[in-house]
Amino acid sequence: MVDFTDGTTAGVVTKEVAPNAGVKIIQVKVPETFVWATDSLIVDLGDYGASKITGFLAFIDSTEGSIVVAGTGTTSVSSGVLTIDSVGSSAVTKTGTFIIFAY
Repeated sequence: MVDFTDGTTAGVVTKEVAPNAGVKIIQVKVPETFVWATDSLIVDLGDYGASKITGFLAFIDSTEGSIVVAGTGTTSVSSGVLTIDSVGSSAVTKTGTFIIFAY
């Protein structure tokens, strides 16, 4: 298992989408080295002015930019740092995107 951390892990691209939406919407793109159902994603919500989440979505690029399937996972937030574990239903190495709803 590898921890992929936004801002420090090569290939992880994080940006806030719609900054004035009333809730923080954070998009995180993970690189092709991310192993779904094994690796973890770590996001410091404080970097985006948030400390809690209301939900997230995960998408696995089955075929880069063409076929996308939904992923699943479990979350925890401690001191404003979000960890998403056990994402995906089987261990596959693919790029993907997380959409995080935070406040």
